[in-house]
Amino acid sequence: MSSIKKQGIQNVIITYTGVVIGFISLLFIQPNLLKPEELGLTRILIAAASLIATVLPLGSSSVTTKFFPYFRNEEKKHHGYFGFMLLFPLVGTIVCGVLVFVFKNVIISQYIQQSFLFTRFFDLLLPFAIIIGLNMTLNAYCASLFKTAIISFFEGIFSRILFILLIIIYYLKWIELVQFINLFVLIYFLQAISMILYIYAVDKPSLKIDLSHLKSIGVGKMAKFGLLLTLASFSSISLKHLDTIMIGKYLSLDYVGIFTVSAYIAMVIEIPLLSLERITHTKVAQAWANKDVQSIQKIYYQSVKYLMLGGGLLMVGIIANIHDLLGLLPEAYHQGATVAIIACVGGFLNIATGVNTSILFTSDKYLYGTYLLFLLLILAVILNIILIPIYGIEGAALATALSSVIYNVLKYFIILKKFKMQPYDTSSLKILLVIAIAFLVSYFLPSMNNAIISMIMKSTVIIAVYGGLTYVLKIVPEFHKYIRLK
Repeated sequence: MSSIKKQGIQNVIITYTGVVIGFISLLFIQPNLLKPEELGLTRILIAAASLIATVLPLGSSSVTTKFFPYFRNEEKKHHGYFGFMLLFPLVGTIVCGVLVFVFKNVIISQYIQQSFLFTRFFDLLLPFAIIIGLNMTLNAYCASLFKTAIISFFEGIFSRILFILLIIIYYLKWIELVQFINLFVLIYFLQAISMILYIYAVDKPSLKIDLSHLKSIGVGKMAKFGLLLTLASFSSISLKHLDTIMIGKYLSLDYVGIFTVSAYIAMVIEIPLLSLERITHTKVAQAWANKDVQSIQKIYYQSVKYLMLGGGLLMVGIIANIHDLLGLLPEAYHQGATVAIIACVGGFLNIATGVNTSILFTSDKYLYGTYLLFLLLILAVILNIILIPIYGIEGAALATALSSVIYNVLKYFIILKKFKMQPYDTSSLKILLVIAIAFLVSYFLPSMNNAIISMIMKSTVIIAVYGGLTYVLKIVPEFHKYIRLK
C-alpha cells in the first residue's frame, strides 16, 4: 500500500491544485468573461466529443490496464506494446468517422432548435474526439507505467491554465468565437503531444510489435476484451456527460452553462476517488494477475473508509455554503443551488462504495460490469427524458444521481456474491454518524452579510466538529500518534 499511498498523495495534491485552478476558472473567470451560452457551448462540445472518444480507441485503455502486466519488460521495451496499443485508435478513427458522417444530419436535427450554436461547430467533433481518444490511450499507458501524477498535471493544471489564458484573450476581443473554439480544441492536442514526449522520455517505447509474444498472450482474447469494454466505457462516459447532452436537446445552451457550474462544485467530492482509481486500477489489475486477493480486499476496505470520511466532510461543507458561493456569481447562476445539492449527495454515495469499479472491471467477471453499465445507460436516458422536461436542470441532476446510486449498489452486490468481499464495518457507521451530526450543526449556522466571511465561518465550525468527532470516535486510529491531546 505504500506505493499507492505515495502516488495517491501526489495525485491528490496535483489534482486539488487543478481543482483550485478549475474553481477560479469556472466560478469566477468563465461566468464573468463568457456568456452562459458560450460556456455551455464549450461544455457540450467536450461532452459530445468525449462520447465519440470512448468508442474511438476500441477499448485500448481497458486492454492496457488488464494486459500490460503480461507485456511488462523494460529490457525488451515491453515487447512493442506501445505500437500495438496505437493500432486501436487508428482503426477506431475510421469506424467513428463513418458513423459521424452517416448520422450527422440526424444529430443536428435534434439540436438545431434549442442549441443552434452547437450545430455550427459540429464538424469539429470528430477531430476533437480523435484527440481526446488519443489522450485516453496515452494516459492508460502512462498509468500502467505507474506514472499517474503527470496525467493529473496535464489534465488538471496544464490544460486549465491554457484555457484561462484563452478566455482572457477572447474576452479582450483579440480573437473571434470561431478562433476561440478552434484554439480550445488545440489545447487538448498540445496535451497529447506533451504526453507522447513524456512517455518517450521516461520509457523509450518501441513501435515494433513482438508478434510471437503477442500471439502467446492471445490477440483474439485481447480484442474481445477491448470491444466489450468499449461498450462499458461508452456507457460509463455517457452516464458522466449524458445530462449535459440531454439538457442541450431540451433546453438552451445557457442552461448547459448554469448546470455545468453547479455540477462542477459538487464534483469536488469525487476527486479523491478519481485520484485513487488512477493508482488502484493498475495495482488491482496486477494483483488479479498475481492472484493476490488479500491485497485487493485491503485496498477495497481502506478506499471505502478514507473516501467516505473525506467525501462526507466535503459534502457537508459544500451544501452548507452553496448559497453563499453561488451568490458570488452573476445572477443567472443562482438557480443552480438545488442542482449542486443533488449532485453532492449523488457524488458522496458514489465514492462511499470505494474502488469497486477497479475491482470488477479488472477481474475475470468484467462482463457483469459491462452488461450492468449498458442497462444503466438505458435507465439514465429514460430518466433524463422523463425528468428534464418536468424539472429542468434539477431533473438532469436527479437522473444522474439516481443512476449512479443504482449502479454502485448493484456493483456492491456483484462483488459481494462473486468474490465474497465487502468493505463496511463499524467504522462506516461511525463516519455516517459524524456526517449526520456535522450536517445538523451546519444547518443551524447563520449566514452573514459578507458571503466570503460567512463561508469561512461555516467551514471552520464544520471542520472543527467533523475533525473532533473523528478523533473522539477513533475512526482513524493510525493517525492518533500524530495528534496527542493533553
